[in-house]
Amino acid sequence: MEKGEEFLKFFVRYESEIKAFIGSLVLDCHVRDDVFQDVALTLWLQFERYDATRSFGAWARGIAAHKILQQRDQNSRFPVVFSPETIQAVVDAYDRTENSASRKLDALRECLKRLSDPHKQLLALRYDRGLRSDEIARQKQTTVDAIHQALSRVRARLEECIRQRLALAEGGI
Repeated sequence: MEKGEEFLKFFVRYESEIKAFIGSLVLDCHVRDDVFQDVALTLWLQFERYDATRSFGAWARGIAAHKILQQRDQNSRFPVVFSPETIQAVVDAYDRTENSASRKLDALRECLKRLSDPHKQLLALRYDRGLRSDEIARQKQTTVDAIHQALSRVRARLEECIRQRLALAEGGI
């Protein structure tokens, strides 16, 4: 894969998270957009330095935090009220959350693969197509209550499966 394609794959995947991170530290929307553009350019220019064994999101947040602190030091009117220690704490919190979410997402993907086809189809109707329970009931020629119960059972199975997979991954079982 070419460098540009690889960068775009990562950037598009993490763009909203990078924006959210910057937005959690910079309240002014215009300044936030400027910081994001600066971070995006820096990510592109320094992409050769990216260590693929690390999370792209963590790397990008580190650069964003550095840019925010850099602008804060250069401009006393820069609209960020947090200390460098607080900004680092936010970076650390994002990293912990990302690692946890990534493990949960991997577990969810595995658990979804194990569902029966009818259960997969039911979830697809509800979440992929965004149909309401009454619309699904009409398509399946059943009652809304039956759809609610079936969705509830599938969600409970997924939740239990995810819990088991995470426990296995952590060596708890």
